[in-house]
Amino acid sequence: MFGALLAIGLIVFAAYELFEGTIVTLQASDIATYAQNAGFAGNDLPVAIAIALAESSGNPFAIGDLQLGVSVGLWQINLKAHPEYSGVNLMDPQTNANAAYAIYRAAGMTFSPWSTFKSGAYQANLQTATNAVNA
Repeated sequence: MFGALLAIGLIVFAAYELFEGTIVTLQASDIATYAQNAGFAGNDLPVAIAIALAESSGNPFAIGDLQLGVSVGLWQINLKAHPEYSGVNLMDPQTNANAAYAIYRAAGMTFSPWSTFKSGAYQANLQTATNAVNA
């Protein structure tokens, strides 16, 4: 576990240095492209975008849930729950979107694995997501 945290820390530091200390945030329209390319479609596309915004605020380098197994990237893929993604660059937006779609499919085409869906927190971003899809 410590090795994984160290590796993630080094990746985040490198990303921070690469972007000269700026926090990178993607717009809903950018996230929409990644989500659509991964396979999200129809009414689930704006929900997927809203979840990514709620989970990471659009920051592809977001790291969270340090006490719950480390969650990474736009859709905060939890490495404890999904160890199959531990060797994958989840800070790459398309890779993260692809992982999110695979998790969504494995959950029976539902968003139940995401806490922001279960809590309803994603709804605060749903109009922004819908506007991005309809733009």
